Amino acid sequence: MAVNATARSFGLMRGQRLADARAQVPDLLSDLHEAEEDMKSLLGLCRWLERYSPWVAPDTPDGIFLDVTGVPHLFGGEAKMLAEMRTRLEAYGFTARSAIAETIGAAWALARYDAPKLDALPIEALRIDAESARTLRRLGLKTIGSLLTIPRASLARRFRGEVIGENVLLRLDEMMGHRDEPLNPLNPPSSFMAHRALMEPVISSEGLETVLMGLVTALARDLERQAKGATRLLLKLFRTDGSRASLPAGFSAATHDPAHILRVLKPKLETIDAGFGIDAMTLEARETAMAHVQQYGFMEDDSTLAMEQLNDRVLNRHETEIVTLEAVESHIPERAEKPGRALIRPPLAGSPFSHTSRTGEGKGRKNLLPPQVGEGPRRGDEGPSRPLLIFEHPEPATVLASVPDGPPMRFTWRRVTRRVVKSQGPERVAPEWWRLADGERPRDYYVIEDAQGRRYWLYREGLYGETGEARPKWFVHGLSS
Repeated sequence: MAVNATARSFGLMRGQRLADARAQVPDLLSDLHEAEEDMKSLLGLCRWLERYSPWVAPDTPDGIFLDVTGVPHLFGGEAKMLAEMRTRLEAYGFTARSAIAETIGAAWALARYDAPKLDALPIEALRIDAESARTLRRLGLKTIGSLLTIPRASLARRFRGEVIGENVLLRLDEMMGHRDEPLNPLNPPSSFMAHRALMEPVISSEGLETVLMGLVTALARDLERQAKGATRLLLKLFRTDGSRASLPAGFSAATHDPAHILRVLKPKLETIDAGFGIDAMTLEARETAMAHVQQYGFMEDDSTLAMEQLNDRVLNRHETEIVTLEAVESHIPERAEKPGRALIRPPLAGSPFSHTSRTGEGKGRKNLLPPQVGEGPRRGDEGPSRPLLIFEHPEPATVLASVPDGPPMRFTWRRVTRRVVKSQGPERVAPEWWRLADGERPRDYYVIEDAQGRRYWLYREGLYGETGEARPKWFVHGLSS
């Protein structure tokens, strides 16, 4: 599959039988070819080369295409950009040949064959299969220039293959620019992108924030000119060791506000390990939409916009979304609400954000949002007040009361005994009649306060003195403010 320079010096070549090579060089060292690992390395190089162009595509097994239209002047010209690529790749242990041309076919050929111009290139530079190349050579057609003297009709009649490698005229037209050849990049192209190549690697967070501020300002300006806003951004940081870090960010509404974008991206930037330094950064608007610009009157405010921006910051920092709680037709507290619509939806495809309004078992849940405009009052807003924090599952407690059906005087919960100084209740909550068969019993709720000023929401399950009733049990169901 491959030979290094030392093996070539002994006359070995790629495609040679291993037995023949060992007969020629008895102490030859060889290793198994791992195609999957080669592909991983090639894709890694593609991602590294995105510092030079966003349009990068692998050319298996050992090539990479870049569309650098409008890019070379950022690196001092085409020659300097190619020299920089080769120098940096050599520092990583790669031997690379490179070329720039107006077509994919011409660049591919000039990078693999030594020739002053296209006419002098061998016919193998057309990217045709070996059989077609041998046929052309038997006909005396050994260079690209000799093919250009042949009438097109003759080439099309003689070399019209079903596969692209057999179609000599098609490959010739692609090389000469008579036919377009698409380039399919690893990542979809972004219409809005800002890129900064740094003269010296940056390690400090202050330096990275300065570069980020410039990227955000440039991107926001381009978006605003087109009346567009970003709903999904991707920040790429290229390290000097060849690795890359990607930071996605999403927004609930299309925005080109640089201050808001910067507030969302800065906390993400703090999580990046710069290693030996960052030498390039790119900010891409992967998804955009028409920006909605709101002009507020004298008596209006931007509270809705402020809430959207707050939720964007929460979503991108904590990787969770805030949802409203919808009322359910039940007077049992733990069944009176359910997770409703999200105030914002995760805009990142395949993101790890989950739809949740509750924490883990035993920790409870919080209703953090007020009712939305147009919504009726929630179940918790009607009748007796409910505590700020209600546990998903009531937790058992041991209670001492002055009389059997009286309020608690002392209770033990989570292995800690607390003395009650104030109490309010009871509030009777009857079971739903269709659930009586499941063993549900009436509840008497109390709001109590201990000696340290902490308030709890407890209930007694069951009634004293009724025939067939077991001794009532006590549970802590929430914490009051």
